[in-house]
Parts: sequence; C-alpha cells; structure tokens
Amino acid sequence: MIALIRRLQNVGRMSRSQSLKMPSTGIVLLLILASNNHAVLGLSIPRSRRVCGITRQCSPRIACSLQLKHSSLNSPSFSQTNLFAQHENAKNEQCIQEGFDESTKSTAPFVGLPSYRRIIFFVATTVLIWVSEPLLSLVDSAMVGRYAGKAMEATGPTSVPNLSSVIQLAALGPATMLCDSSIYLTLFIAMATTNKLARAFAREDVDDQITTLSHVMGVSLSVGTLITVLIFFRGHGLLSSIVGPTGATVLVESAKGAKEVVDLTPEVLRAALGYSRIRSAVFPLAVMGLTAQSALLCVQDTKTPALAVMVASVVNIFGDYLFVAKMKWGVRGAALATSLASVLSNGILIRKSWKIMNGWKSDSQDTKNFALEEETDQSALKDQALGRKTTRFVSFPDRRSLVSLLKLAGPMFFVLIGKTMGYSAMTIRTGYFGMVSLACHNVLMRIFFFYCTFGDGLSHAAQTFLPGLLYRKSLQQDKVTKVEYASKTATSQPSGESSITGDDKNARTFLKRLLLLSFVVGCVNSNTARFIANHAGRAFTNDASLVSLMSHVSPLMGLALLIHPVTMTLEGSIIAGRDLQFLVGTYVASIAVLMVKLKFFCFDFAAVWKALVLFQLVRIFQFGGRVWRRTASSKMQLRKTAGAESSGNSG
Repeated sequence: MIALIRRLQNVGRMSRSQSLKMPSTGIVLLLILASNNHAVLGLSIPRSRRVCGITRQCSPRIACSLQLKHSSLNSPSFSQTNLFAQHENAKNEQCIQEGFDESTKSTAPFVGLPSYRRIIFFVATTVLIWVSEPLLSLVDSAMVGRYAGKAMEATGPTSVPNLSSVIQLAALGPATMLCDSSIYLTLFIAMATTNKLARAFAREDVDDQITTLSHVMGVSLSVGTLITVLIFFRGHGLLSSIVGPTGATVLVESAKGAKEVVDLTPEVLRAALGYSRIRSAVFPLAVMGLTAQSALLCVQDTKTPALAVMVASVVNIFGDYLFVAKMKWGVRGAALATSLASVLSNGILIRKSWKIMNGWKSDSQDTKNFALEEETDQSALKDQALGRKTTRFVSFPDRRSLVSLLKLAGPMFFVLIGKTMGYSAMTIRTGYFGMVSLACHNVLMRIFFFYCTFGDGLSHAAQTFLPGLLYRKSLQQDKVTKVEYASKTATSQPSGESSITGDDKNARTFLKRLLLLSFVVGCVNSNTARFIANHAGRAFTNDASLVSLMSHVSPLMGLALLIHPVTMTLEGSIIAGRDLQFLVGTYVASIAVLMVKLKFFCFDFAAVWKALVLFQLVRIFQFGGRVWRRTASSKMQLRKTAGAESSGNSG
C-alpha cells in the first residue's frame, strides 16, 4: 500500500510538472482507483466520482468498464498502474456478480450459478404469484353462488327457487373461461420477454434491455386492445360456442308438479357477456402487467409482483363483498371487483418496470459519458444520449425488431395453443362417458392445474437463470475452438479444456439442482393431490358415485403430477436455449399421440387420464434427451477434436 501511495504521488507530481502530457482521462482513472480503495488509503471519497468539478453517480460496472478502457493506454504515466487497474477490474467484476452493490441490484440481476436457496426462493415466490389467480376465481364463484341468487330472488319475478343463482353461476363459467383463456394465450409475449431480457443481461447490453422492454410493452398494448375489441363486438358469438345449443337448459318442476325443460340460454349469455365486457375493458393494462411481471421476475425482483398479488387479493375480496353481497350486482359486480384489482396490481407492476427502464437509461448514459469522453466526438455522444433519452417506455417495434420478436414468440404461441387444444380434447372426450364422469373430470382438472403452477415456476426459473450460463458457455466454446485451431500441432493437451470446464459444469450443475428440486416437488404434489382426491372428496361434492370415481382415477392424476415438474423444467431449458424448432416439433408429435389415444383407444373415463400420462411421458423423454445432448455437447466436441488430432498426429 505504501508503494502504491508513492506511485500515485509520483504520478500526481508528473501531472503537475507536465500538464500538457497528462491526459484528462488519467485524472479520471486516478480518482476511480483512489475511490475504490478509500478505506485502505485513509481517504474520504464518496461513492460519487468528481469529474471536472461535477459530481456524478457511478456504479461498479461503470468503474469496471473505465478500467478496462484506460488500462490499455500506452502512456508512460499509466505503465505503473496498469497492473493495479486490472486487479481492481477483477475485484469489481466479482462484486457485480455477487450483487454487492445495493444500488444496482434492481437493474443488474444475478448472472451465474444460483444456489439452492436462491432457486427455492425464486420458485416459491413465482408459484405464490401464479397460484393467486385460481384462488381469486374461487372467491368470485363463492361470492356469486352465495349472494347473487339471494339478491335476484328478492328482486326478480321468478317463482323457481335458486334459479337466479343457477343463471349467475352458469354465466360465470363460460365468461371466466373466455377471459382467462384470452389472457393465457398472451403468455407468449411474457415468455419471449424473459428469454430476450435474459440474453441481454448475459451480454450486459443495456441498450438491448431498453429496446426490448419498450417493444414488448408496445406489443402487449396492441394485443390487449385487440382482445378487448374482439370481446366487445364478437363476444356473444364466442360465448354461444362455449355454452353450446343445450348447455343452458335445466329441468324444473312447475307448481302443478309437472317437470319441464326450461331454456335459460338467453339469460346466461346476457349475464356472461356483461361480465366479459367489464373484464375485457382492462385487458390492455392486464397484458402489459403480465409482461411487466415477467420482466421483473427476469431481473429477480420478486417483492414487487408479490406486493401486486397482495393488493389484487385484498381489493378483489373487498370488491366482491361490496358489489356482490351489499350492492347486489351479481356477476357484473364480480367482474367490476376483478377489474379494479387488475388495474391497481398491474399499475404497480408497470410503474416498477418504468422505474427500472429509467435506471437502465441512466446507467447506459453514465457509461458512455465516462468511457467515451475522450475517444468519441462530443456531438456524436450527445446524439447517442439524446437517442436513449427519447426511447419511450411504450413503443412499437420496427419491421426488423418485430420479425425477431415473432421468431421467438411465434413458436411459444403455438405451444400454448397446443396445450389448450390437448386439455380441451380431454374434456370433450370425457363428455361421452356421462355427466358424473364430466363432473369428476372437472374437479380433478382443477386440482391438477393448481399443482401445475409449481412446474410453471420451475420452468420460469430455468428460463431466467440458464440463458446467462449458456451464453458464457458459448463464449468459452468459441475461445476453445480458437485455441484448438492455433495449437492443433501441439502434442500436449489443449489449454482451453480447463477454461470451458467451469462454465459447462455450471450449466450442468444448475440443471441437476433444478431437476432434483423438480423431482422432490413432483413427489410432494403427487401424494398430496392423491390424498385430496381420496380423502377430501366430500369437500367438492356429496355424490357418493362421484367421490368413488375420483378415488379410482386419482393414481393416474398423481402419476401425471409426478412427471409434470420435471417435464416443465426440461421445457424451460429448451426455451432458454432457444431450441424452438425442436420444441414445436415435440409438441406436434405429443399432441398427435394424445389425439390418437383419445380418438381410437379411449373406451372409459380412466383412459382419458391414461392419455394425459402418455402425453407427459412423450414430452419428458424427448426433452430429456435433447437437454442432455445440448449441455454435454461442448465437452464431447472437445474430446472428439482431441481424439481427431491425436489420430492425425499418429498417422
């Protein structure tokens, strides 16, 4: 340290005696070096750097880039400090990877091998966020079923007991199916957002982060508006196709004791259309909020989505009680409560994303201002800074950016369509085996979808953490290829093998950790779901035949849930590696197998769930083989190259 102080003093005296030879960048570097070691040198220099009399905030990433830029200068004044700058550069890089600087945690996510604790916390928070939606739907159904019927009985002219409650609940089914399915199909935007942002974080490309978030917000606004217009003007036809020609008929007993069939289709469609239009009015904000939530999870900000879920839950429950129980508005009141909750929660998510984008803009501008101050023309620098400042939070991509986004989002949209078609085909096939089987299937599917959120959380973890590891692996593989080409005549072992082993090991270790957690989650989900179906069937129905059928089919549901988390983890790994053609091909084959099984080899209700187990098995074998080959390819390629060289040398 004493020698370092003397060197700094010598450089300072040199700068005073030879002011014309000392560039201004040298002063900047000295200030950075001194500020990074102010505790050791006994100096009192704050985190902000004073450059030309102006105090500016500078993160370790900017300091790291400055040291990389200036350590390569050939000036004699810097020959004594180059080694120290490189040492501090490595130190700052380690601090950035470990998330040392609290001020940059929100805009500089963790890129590296996550621990079990980090993975579990991320997955648990993600599951908590996603599981809130089905729980809030249950609250809507309970409120409407309990209070809407009583309200309409008191004001309506009907003489049939609880018929108004039946109308309200019957309208809530197709309406929520239309609204929830519409939002579910927009998940391809959120999935593309996660993949593109994760790649940008791995490259540390701030400009790409800004443009990606801005473009996906514009696409989300457009898609949400399109869905709103579609439901407003074509909602009646869509709901009619869901309800069907005889889906809203009921057998009632008249005052004279005669039984007659009453067609309630017009009343059900009227109530369902009112609910759907109120819900769809906020769909542009809802789709943008879903994309913003994906961006926040990608930067590993789990607190803001959790806060949004908490706000949505409180507002929705209070709104249901106010509008349905007190004000007697029925399904329209439930839709209004859900819409208000959506506005507030999505507003929180979008506002936080806007703040993060502003942080990215500030980091990018500071980096350019410091690193390019002497090497870039000032007018060009101002133009670049002005261009970044004018990047709006919501913008529409140009043709090239849109094509790039569609290449990534299109296959994901196909995957979502395939899953929807498969689960719908199961429900349609179950209808052939009677009303009891259909009711049992609906209950089991609700349980199955509830536990599917755990697999979705694991898939999202793979899409968030794995791209950075794969990107580093590709960089190291390129380095090894160059080293192998340069030293192909050497008889010793290639020097690049040790450098690639670390990154390959990190990617493979992360997958092993995630797959182990997936297997544990699958075992827990399988056993708890079977316990619910076997011992808690009375909580869903009092029909003894329905409870018995649930217990009979529960082993197949448990087996499907055992496989599902591992399957979704592997699917998330495929998406993280952007192996989208293989993903689409796998779903084409899987859906084809499922459809053939349901069409030609399904003779009872249990066979429907056997088809679901087969669907899971086809996916897990295809995904597993592909992921193993992709993660082990670099090591295998290295061995093949070494073997080819050794055989060539021996020949």
